[in-house]
This record gives sequence, C-alpha cells and structure tokens, in this order.
Amino acid sequence: MSISDELDKASDAFFGSSKNTDHFLKSDRYEDGSESHKKPVYSGSDAHSFEDLARLSGDEAGYEPTWIKADLTFRGLRQTLFEPKGRVHIGERPAVLERLDQDATRFIAGLKANQVSGYPGNNGSWFKNVDIPFNPELTAIIGNKGSGKSAIADIIGLLGESRQFDHFSFLTDDARNRKFRQKGYAENFTGELIWASGAHPSKRLDADVDTLKPEAVKYLPQNYFESLTNEIEVKAFRRKIEEVVFSHVEKSDRMGKSTFAELEELKTVHSKSDISALKVRLRELNIEIVDLENQADPSTKTRLNEELNQKREEYRVLEKSKPKEEPKPEGETPAQQVVTRQIEEVRQVQEDIEERGRAAVERVSALKTDLVELDTLKEALATIDSQVKEGKEELRSTCKRFGFDIDAIVSHRIDTQPIEDKIAALKADVKALELASGKPVSDDTDLSALSSVPDLRAAYQFLAEKLKGLQETLSAPQRRYQRYVQALSDVQSKMTAVMGEEESPKPGTIKDLERRLRYIDEGLRAKLDERYEDRDKISRSIFEAKTKVRTFYEALKTSVEDRLTTINSEAFMVTIDASFVPSHDLAEDFFDHLNQSASGPFRGTAQGQAELDTRMADVNWNNVESILGFANRIVADIAQAGITKQVKDVKRLYDLLFSFEYFDARYELRLGGKNLNELSPGEKGLLLLVFYLHLDMEKTPLIIDQPEDNLDNDSIFTVLANCIREAKKTRQVILVTHNPNLAVGADAEQVLYVTLDKAAGYKFTYESGSIENPRINDAIVKILEGSKPAFVQRRLAYQIK
Repeated sequence: MSISDELDKASDAFFGSSKNTDHFLKSDRYEDGSESHKKPVYSGSDAHSFEDLARLSGDEAGYEPTWIKADLTFRGLRQTLFEPKGRVHIGERPAVLERLDQDATRFIAGLKANQVSGYPGNNGSWFKNVDIPFNPELTAIIGNKGSGKSAIADIIGLLGESRQFDHFSFLTDDARNRKFRQKGYAENFTGELIWASGAHPSKRLDADVDTLKPEAVKYLPQNYFESLTNEIEVKAFRRKIEEVVFSHVEKSDRMGKSTFAELEELKTVHSKSDISALKVRLRELNIEIVDLENQADPSTKTRLNEELNQKREEYRVLEKSKPKEEPKPEGETPAQQVVTRQIEEVRQVQEDIEERGRAAVERVSALKTDLVELDTLKEALATIDSQVKEGKEELRSTCKRFGFDIDAIVSHRIDTQPIEDKIAALKADVKALELASGKPVSDDTDLSALSSVPDLRAAYQFLAEKLKGLQETLSAPQRRYQRYVQALSDVQSKMTAVMGEEESPKPGTIKDLERRLRYIDEGLRAKLDERYEDRDKISRSIFEAKTKVRTFYEALKTSVEDRLTTINSEAFMVTIDASFVPSHDLAEDFFDHLNQSASGPFRGTAQGQAELDTRMADVNWNNVESILGFANRIVADIAQAGITKQVKDVKRLYDLLFSFEYFDARYELRLGGKNLNELSPGEKGLLLLVFYLHLDMEKTPLIIDQPEDNLDNDSIFTVLANCIREAKKTRQVILVTHNPNLAVGADAEQVLYVTLDKAAGYKFTYESGSIENPRINDAIVKILEGSKPAFVQRRLAYQIK
C-alpha cells in the first residue's frame, strides 16, 4: 500500500474504470493520513492494433467509453487534472447530453442580434450580425465595465419573457439610465433566441415582455436582490418558495393537485372554515365588550349620578308640590252624596283603564321585539339550510367518485312553518292591540271588554270628560275637595313614575339608575374580565386553527431541508422555516382605525409607525401568548390616554387585533438564523442565489447578472461557486460576472468575452471558448485578474507557491 501511495503521489492521472473513479476523487486515500489530491481516471482502449480502436465506442464488453469535456488540445487534456470530477466521465453518455436531447425546449442553443433592414447606423453600430452559441451547462460572460455584458443578459430576458423586466439595466425605460431604449436606438435592432428544440422566437429590442406567454427563462438581474426590501417583491418571492417546496413534494403526496395553492386549499379548508366561524363569534363578543367598557368608563358613572340627582330632585319637587290637604265636606245632601259616589266610581274605573292602557302599550312593544327575534331566527335557519346544501354540493362529486350518495349520507329538514304560524299570531295580536274599533265610547259601552290601545285611550278621555261634568254639579266645598283628590292622585302617579318599581324598573327611573350604579360598582368589572377572558379564548382557538395551516407548511418542507444539508456548514447555515409572518398591511389597517393627531402612544405619523414597529419586533409570532400580549398591551396603552379620542371605531379595532388576521403561515428562508428582512444586501444576495441555484427545481435556463456584487470573496468561492457547479448539472446557467471565483471556480464550460467599442460607434464584438483556450485564458487573466503581472504579483505577495 505504501508503494501504491507513492506511485499515486508521483502520478498526474490514472487508467482504470468507473469503479476506480470515486477512489481517486477522495482527499483521504493515503495510508499515512496525509492529504491526497483529486486525480482523473481514464478508461483506455489498450489498443495494440487499429482494429482495437473500436473498443473506444464502448460497445465491447470490458471497455467503457471515456468522455472528456475539454478542447481537443493538450491544454484541454491537462485541464482535466484541475477538474477531474467535472471534466471526465466513464460510462454511458453524460447526463447533460441526454437532457439536451430529451429536454431540448429548455436549452438555449444561441442568440442572434442584428440591425433592422434600412437602418442607416446613425445612432451606432451596436449589434450587427451577432451570432452567439451557448453551452448547455455553464456560460460565463465577462468583459470590462460597459462592455455589453448586461445587454446580452437583458436581451435573453426579453426574448425569454422574463417577469423581471422592471429590473432590466440595459433594456430599461428608467429615465435615469435610459440609453438604448430611447427613440432611434432599440427599435432599429432585433433579437432572436435559438432553442435546442429548433424554436427561434424573435423581437425588436424596443418590444415589451409578453406576460401572457409562459416565462421561458429565469432571469435574476443585477439589481433584483436589492429590490427584495419591497414588500411586493417579498410576497412574490415567498410564492416562489412555495412553488419550489411543492416541486420537492413526491407526486404521491400531492393528492392530484398541480400547485401549492391547490394543495393548501385542500388540506386546510376545514381549519379556515373554523377560523371564519370563530371570527363571527369574536365580532359578536366585541359588541358586548364595547358596551360594557362604555358602562365602565368613569364618565358613564358621572353621567348616571347626574341623572340620578336630577331624578331625585324631580321626585323632591313633586313631593313638595302635593296639594294642601282639603278636608272632606260634611252635611252633604243625599243628591250630593250620590254624585260623590259616582265620581269615586268613575275615578276608579279611569285608574283601571289607565293601568290597562300602560300594559297594552308594553305588550305591543314586547310583541314587536318578539317579531324581530323570530325574523332573525328564520334568517339563521335559512343560512343553516343554505350552508348544508352548499356543503353537500361541494362533497357530491367526491362521494360520487367513491360510489356514495351524498343525499343518503347527509339528510336534513328545516321546517319554519311553526315559526311562520307564530309570527302570524303575534302580528294578529299587535294588530288587535293597535286597531281602534271606531265606535264612540258612551255610558252603554262595556269598558271591561276594551283591549286596544286606541280604545283604551278613548275610554280614558271619555271618563275624564265625565268626571269633569260630575264635578260641575257639586257644591263649592265638594268641588274643592274633588280637585284636591285629583291633584294628589296626579302627583302620586308622577312620583311613582319617577321612582320606578322595585322589580324590573323602567329605564331612566330612580330605581333603574340606582341599580345600574350598583352594577357598575359591584358587578361590572367581574363581567368585563369574564368577557375579556372569553375573547382571549376565542383568539387562542383562532391561533390553534391557524397552527393547523402552519403544520401543513411544516410537513411539506422536509425534502427541501434534506437538500440544504448538502451545502450547510458551521460558517454558512441556510434553513427554511414554516413560520407565522405579519402582514405588510398590518400597519396600514391598524392606523386606519386611529386618529393620530390625538394624544396617545401612536400619535404622529412617523412616531406612531416607529412605536408600532418596536412593538412588533418584540412579538414571537409563533407564540399565541406573545401575540395576545401584543394586542392587549396596545388596547391598554390606548385606553390609558382615552380610547374614544384616539380610536375612530373601537369595535373594529378590537376585531382587527384579536382576530389574528394580520399574520399567516409562510415559508421563511433564513441565513444564520436571520430572515430575509434582517440580512445585509450581501447576505440577502447570497441567500437568494443559493435558493435559485440549489433549491429551485425548475429546468428553464437560469440567467444571472453579476451576482457577486456585495458578496465577499470567501462566500463566493466556498458557497456560491459550489452551488453553481451543482446547478449546472440540472439546468443551463448563463452567468454575467467580473469575479474569477465564479467563472473559473465554477469551471465554466464556456467563457464569452464581450466588448462594446464606444469609439467605433458602439460596435459589439465577442470571443467564445473554454477556460483552457489560450485567447480566452488571456482574456480571463486580463479582465478578471487584472492582467498576468498583477496576478503574479499578488501570488508572490501572498507567498503562494
């Protein structure tokens, strides 16, 4: 083994078979534990005659074909020593060639650009007879600043119907950077994208992306990552994460659904229905809470005390206004005694009529209240009936697929006829109580038979007139006495009305006001606390239902997490979490309910926003008690400064805060535990590039324009270059870069060196070749390394042998 290791160390490459390849790619294959370098293995033909060369075809047993990805030069062969894993393949055709044949609609074969016929060239040469081929794996586009690198990327994005057209830098309509798209330029040039399938869509370069067509390429422009601070872009990116997670889900687990949204709807429909029902209960409870809080407000107690004092004063004045006692006259004549008895009898009947009239009015009021409640009951039953019918129709097709009859499984009958009968009876009672008979009241009228409010009022008026007539026949002493009795009766009746009954006093009476004040002092606080607890329970139930939705998100991300483990390290840790994320609309919705000019914790536009941001930053959105604390503290702090002054509609604010509708389950990509919004521009760019390169399972070509901006070189070399190496195994990558760690570190199969000579009328030229191609190699050293002398000087300064 020691001899074998020494031979290994002395050799550059080996002849062997596919069984030996993995061994020579190990870095720990030596017996003495020293580091071993990766080396290529070739399967030779062992040809001793020209006929033996047939073995190279791979058709003869025992002789596997060797595929070398390099220029057909000695430099190309030598390049395999530097890239043994990516440049040499022993066995059947390499996977990329199979994909190129079978998936030709997802490989760009070339790009053509030319001037339109008749263009005089007065605005520059630009793109004339440009015909660029593209490698099916990684193409790195290099060049000096302003050399047309981003122009090529933008043209591909335009022809590939990229949705990132707002971020184009060369084909931009932004007035600050608008050069080529101004009048007289872009309309004089055309582009044509040549696909491996033979398709060749073309456009004038002043055309727009057709958003009705599918996106044929995934384009990440230079300034795209910076835009992800914009909430609209963040939402779009989160949807992209959902699509990618869905693409990793096994087809058997997709339950026949073609999108993440469809699967989510299927899996969470019951939870969302529960949330909707809970929100209805919450809104009803908040109506009661607002009413109780209004009662608990100190101003309410002050107002009631003022009303009570006023009523007591009214009662005192009435008591003081009692007429001076008038003695009953003595020595009445028999005729006078008869009249007196008649007056007393009429007055008793009148009092009875008055009491029956009050009872009839209260009865009408109660009947009308019952009619409203019965109508509400009918509507509720109609809603239940409609919901059951709709639910059955939604389930009908599913039941039918399994051979079930939904009507046999679910049967319901709602009979509102008893309610209709009751409503009819009550309406008849109301009509009877409100209908006047039309017959005049006389001494012959049976007053005991009267029941309607108008008839009782007419009888009362008749008796009042009769009393007046009888009193006119009395002597002066008798008239004085009768006036006293009547006045005393009137005052006592008013005093009773002001005082109210002990049991069920009418609103506004002394007894009612005293009862309400006792309730405020003795029972209201406990009632309010009970309702607050009820509201918290409903909010917790809403959170629990939303957690079931989050559980759906968590269950789908396992395969994505497994894929991330292949690139994660102690220094670079990317995770994907299923978390509750607050809505960007929360602030707008919240401040819509507030008057920010009023004194309080959220006064002022800028100060109020800062205060809300601070509070939100302290919330653990995955913990219900933390969210409830957030909502309750806001309410308490606003209430301390006077809630009615600051809040436009208190009930609607409560509905917002306690319905928890301002956060939802979403996927969050995290780098080192920080989410997208907490990252620096460089960290954000690196995270998103890793996502698109390593997680995105789309097969469309990936076009990236200068991803290294804001990234440190260590991250580029250790993380990004590795991700690009992996990505090009499954999709075509076209990369605009000025960083050697990407072009060379990711071993680009093709390097496209572009120039745009402004002195020669913006003439665009290019050279294309492999890294080992001498001319391209010189361009790489010149453009990416700052010239060979500079590169050598840096190497010597770093003391690298």
